[in-house]
Amino acid sequence: MSSSPKRRKHNWFAMNKNSEVPMNTDQVKLLKTHIVVEQRRMQKCGSTGLATLWANALKYIEQLEIQSQPRNTPILMSATNPNGWTLEDIALQLASEMIDKDMNIQGDKRPQVIETSKLNKEIIDLLHDVRVKQQQTRVLFAELGPDQGPTGKPRAGAGHE
Repeated sequence: MSSSPKRRKHNWFAMNKNSEVPMNTDQVKLLKTHIVVEQRRMQKCGSTGLATLWANALKYIEQLEIQSQPRNTPILMSATNPNGWTLEDIALQLASEMIDKDMNIQGDKRPQVIETSKLNKEIIDLLHDVRVKQQQTRVLFAELGPDQGPTGKPRAGAGHE
């Protein structure tokens, strides 16, 4: 049997007709481990294209993991959610997506679409303001001491003494 990824069957890769398979946490962890092993193997044998493909597959799985989290799960980084997003990263991601959405409607000259584009630009500006305000907060907190990360000692509030 050939070792070519195009021809080799992987017993851990199975899809039903809807391209969906429910997987528990252990199965996802195993799949990610297999992908990392395969990626490293491709890098060793000089197949950078296939190694990149495996790396992209891993990123996609990680994105799906994030998207599959329940909606009431906190998303901001904190002591109770150290793997969360920073406010600036969320604002930047939202602004980037808003710009993409706005670019898709630029050729349409109907009044409703033009007004929507104006509103999109206002939202993008507000998201920029969020990033500026958060940066100002970081400067103020830097005066209180070094940032010890989400699981370190807080610089303000409960537990800062």
